[in-house]
Amino acid sequence: MTIQVKSLSECIQSVIAINGRELIIGTPLGIGKPNPLLNAIWAKAKTESDLNLEIFTALSLQVPKGKSLLERNFLKPFTDRIFGEDYPDLDYIQDVIGNNIPDNMKLTEFYMQSGKMLRSGTAQKNYTSSNYTHAARDMLDKGLNVVMQMVAVKQTPAGPVYSLSCNTDLTLDIVDICKRKGVKKPCMVAMVNPNLPFMGGNAQVDDGFFDVILDDESLYSKPFATPRASINTIDYNIGLLASSLIKDGGTMQVGIGSLGDALIYATKLRHQENQEYLKLINGLQIKEKFHSIIDSVGSLSVFDKGLYAASEMFVEGFAHLFDAGILKRRVYPDAQIQALINQGVVTENVQKNIIEILLQNNVLDEFITKKQMQRLQHLGILKDDLQMVKLRNKNYIQDCEGKKYDTDLFHYEHIKAIQENCLGKQLKHGSVLHGAFFLGSPWFYQWLHKLDDNKRDLFQMTAVSQVNELYGGEALDRVQRINARFINTCMKVDLMGAAASDTLDNNQVVSGVGGQYNFVAMAHTLEESRSILMLRSTHKEKASNIVWKYPYCTIPRHLRDIVITEYGIADLRGQSDEECAKRMICITDSRFQEELRATAVKYNKLDSNWEIPKRFLSNTLENLESNYRPFKQDGYFPAYPFGSDFTEIELTIIKALTYLKANTKTIVAKIKLIVKAYMNTPKEEYKPYLERMGLTNPQTTEEKITQKLFKYALKETTR
Repeated sequence: MTIQVKSLSECIQSVIAINGRELIIGTPLGIGKPNPLLNAIWAKAKTESDLNLEIFTALSLQVPKGKSLLERNFLKPFTDRIFGEDYPDLDYIQDVIGNNIPDNMKLTEFYMQSGKMLRSGTAQKNYTSSNYTHAARDMLDKGLNVVMQMVAVKQTPAGPVYSLSCNTDLTLDIVDICKRKGVKKPCMVAMVNPNLPFMGGNAQVDDGFFDVILDDESLYSKPFATPRASINTIDYNIGLLASSLIKDGGTMQVGIGSLGDALIYATKLRHQENQEYLKLINGLQIKEKFHSIIDSVGSLSVFDKGLYAASEMFVEGFAHLFDAGILKRRVYPDAQIQALINQGVVTENVQKNIIEILLQNNVLDEFITKKQMQRLQHLGILKDDLQMVKLRNKNYIQDCEGKKYDTDLFHYEHIKAIQENCLGKQLKHGSVLHGAFFLGSPWFYQWLHKLDDNKRDLFQMTAVSQVNELYGGEALDRVQRINARFINTCMKVDLMGAAASDTLDNNQVVSGVGGQYNFVAMAHTLEESRSILMLRSTHKEKASNIVWKYPYCTIPRHLRDIVITEYGIADLRGQSDEECAKRMICITDSRFQEELRATAVKYNKLDSNWEIPKRFLSNTLENLESNYRPFKQDGYFPAYPFGSDFTEIELTIIKALTYLKANTKTIVAKIKLIVKAYMNTPKEEYKPYLERMGLTNPQTTEEKITQKLFKYALKETTR
């Protein structure tokens, strides 16, 4: 029986009453965490040493605060607008950063907000390295006895219906593992928040799914949102290159961030303005340099058939592809029917001779059983109102008017009668996306809220094991995920094709493995599918991200496939070590090419007579920017192609703050800039910018110096 509670204290009392004072709590990654509830249980454990608490989670998100006066003054009004002034930040994050957790408590993550926990000994020591698909298993192996999750709600005449919304990923896997093993599932605790988008399908559950439901209006808050990032020339060229490798009628997976956004922009351009897209591809010499892999792996045409998405993360970009008419290839929950759709034998509009087609292709037996009838009804091939009845020990299909149709398909007149009277009009339960979690901007959440039921059902949230692996449903996955392009980002790639995506060379974890390994391995398993790893060729324009060797890898060299930098595409699959070295050097920043070539020669991985082709000797940012300049002047490749969460005033301020950050990295540099600011005080008032930053009337010495620096930076960046 589900316990309904109205306060945090009641909820915690109920959880302790069910589980005792040894709590191992699993809570979703990203935005599905019930922050107020986690804060309350965290605070209780800090004051009650006999309450043993471990929280196992991933991607604990924190509202940015800023370190300097300028950063704080800029961020506070912005975050209040995006998150709401009363957004409940996670209290445990500061305790983890400060290494200030009592002995009776522990916080374990298998994926961390990128780069945020590098200096936290607590986070680094307690990090658990797990594939996303293994996280549910690892949680249960630790003795998980509570799952706490924020859920969406929909009021119906029959009462409230709940949705796991943004995080079906691990919750469904945890329940499924317990069911398979025949063990009791953990105590399931829901905290209701109507501001979460309601998702149907596997995400929709009844109240009996939960042991405790907390519904307190005072705890409702906006979901955590990620502001849309700006896209620079480097990102755009990587995205443009990747867009040329996507097959019409195929499958797509992509992650969050500016590289993913650049790919989405280029993919839209390819479909909506194909002639201009081709001019860009030719003008930037992409087709000339990489015609071989584009012709064999990709395409430059519009998306007539469209794409289907199988992506652990339902990123905002898929919403843009859906609106653009690209994300439109529907897949259906039946392997045999889907295979026939792929072959063009069955269409989404139910054909008048569909029963004959299914018989000819061994999808139906010669007698339609009740189970087969229900299968065909679920898919929309047969009408919903049909029933199976038995008359004189023989099965008949009966319609709503009582007319009966013989299920014996040995006789053509029986087939004809069913086809004339019992067929539906269109296939049902098609999906354009399967995802395990979502995270995005406020615009994205509103887009999800506004979807009507029919469109929302096209986006199916499900267990991460279903999305990231083939096991358990391989026959269906293979026919749904045709011509897949699994596109991810990484940090470093060595000349042999091994990639590091989550950890530094000193074993400090930047983020986590997540699902990247799964998708790379799956690309090698699925026919006509490819893994594409995108990375910027340099780190802060000073060090090469293409290296001879790196002491850690997320993706081993034997799974090498396609790598893309801003300088090109390297197809490594099935190639020799020497050929991989050649192709990787060709997409490296030219400042580092010769050193890599010489090292590969030294260790017998490259013939000493090999020379870098001339067309790749000009891999510089200056040349790239020069090549892009005329296209940007024509209106292509804007900094914020999908709109910005910042106002125009804020965008101008960001340029000034970026200038200050670049020119005050050391104390000496900062002093020099202060002197310049005082000696070159701008005449402009910059009133709206000063008002936005709370610097119109500085009082303290720090505020006065900051105002001078800020005005000087505005002068330098708005000329």
